[in-house]
Amino acid sequence: MKVLLVCNGFPPSGQWGTEYYTHQLATGLERQGDEALVLHPVRDPRRPRFDLREEERYGLRVLEVANSGDPRKAFADSYRCEGIERVFGEVLERERPDVVHFMHLLWGLSVRLPLLARERGIRTVVTPTDFGLICHRGQLRDWRASDCSGPTDLELCARCVREPGRWDRGPLLRQAKRLAVHGLAGLGGFGRVVVRGDIEDRHRCIAEASAAVDHWILPTRTLGAALEQFGIGRENSTQLYYGIDESKYARRVEQPRRDGVHFVYMSQYMPHKGLVRLLEAARILERRLPESVEPWSLSLHGNGTRDRDRLYARTVLAGPLPRHVTDCGPFEPLRAPEILAGTDCVVVPSEWHENAPLTVLQARAAGVPVIASDVPGVREILEPGRHGQLFPVGDVETLADHMGAVIRGEFGRYRPAPLVRWEEHLEAVRRIHAGEVGPVRVPQRAPALAGQGG
Repeated sequence: MKVLLVCNGFPPSGQWGTEYYTHQLATGLERQGDEALVLHPVRDPRRPRFDLREEERYGLRVLEVANSGDPRKAFADSYRCEGIERVFGEVLERERPDVVHFMHLLWGLSVRLPLLARERGIRTVVTPTDFGLICHRGQLRDWRASDCSGPTDLELCARCVREPGRWDRGPLLRQAKRLAVHGLAGLGGFGRVVVRGDIEDRHRCIAEASAAVDHWILPTRTLGAALEQFGIGRENSTQLYYGIDESKYARRVEQPRRDGVHFVYMSQYMPHKGLVRLLEAARILERRLPESVEPWSLSLHGNGTRDRDRLYARTVLAGPLPRHVTDCGPFEPLRAPEILAGTDCVVVPSEWHENAPLTVLQARAAGVPVIASDVPGVREILEPGRHGQLFPVGDVETLADHMGAVIRGEFGRYRPAPLVRWEEHLEAVRRIHAGEVGPVRVPQRAPALAGQGG
């Protein structure tokens, strides 16, 4: 079977979980005898927009389409891009895949791509990896960085899109933009700022495109419940946790290291990932523990963004870091097993609902304990006391307590425990690709999403 995998990025430039999972799936399908190729946008301003190039990477054919965006673009271009649709149509005509598997439909792509595949009689499968289909910001968090229950108030959603957040600009520029967008919004937007009608158009476009999807693979009940509330994947979905090739994470039994306990944060430097809380907890630990106690260190692996929240990383990391903390920057995604082999504990201080973060799954496969925020998408895949510990979102004192317990030796390593065996996951995906699996309802609804708003 020939499978076209569509994602918003791909290693090595694509740094995080969705891109890593796409790599795992593509190489896994190839080993099972399928032909897999990858299509993804690349944000390279040096290339003409929508320029398509092909290269071989990791033994795979990879198609890169340049889409660095246009600062003058309309809001609709963020979810419906005619240039990307044209390139995608050309790829379908040339490659004639049996199935197209989407890991993303936004962030440099277009939600209408499943419609183009259906017009050509090609089966489509979507694995959504965040809440982007129902929330423009993608994490069900508003411009104030507060939890949101979804698009229940379209006026509020429109404000959320146009309102500058704390980390988008400096105070003066932020206030100037706020005044400008409020004034334009009151006059109907003039096509320059988002108003209620723009959000309605987005919802209609996504609903139409979603109806063209043959099957949805929902990585968590949390995400499935959120999408079902808005009619996405309600009748043609399978709840299937992510799988990764756990053989790459096998660890040898190591002797205690002389450099002490090593914690790792491996995620984006973004507000919803909770990095600032982790640094607060590290400072608490430094005040609590004398230097004579078992030494410890915390490595930060990640990067920021050039778009929304562009000031977050440079602000949070600008001053002196806690003396036990080192900013190591991002690493090539396929080095994750190597990073985890030298790690005693992974810390995941997320403040959004999450969707089975690959970091937790990688740590489970490696037998590395995890300290993570008690958010729905993590709670589904981490059993406290067995794979690590959970702490209330934003509770830096409890986070420091758990990190202290690791330093004192109260957390032991455990046997690797993948959430789902890779071969079983791969076989389930292949059956869905072949249309052998009918609609499977999510077995139970996830805990209610917190918060109110648009």
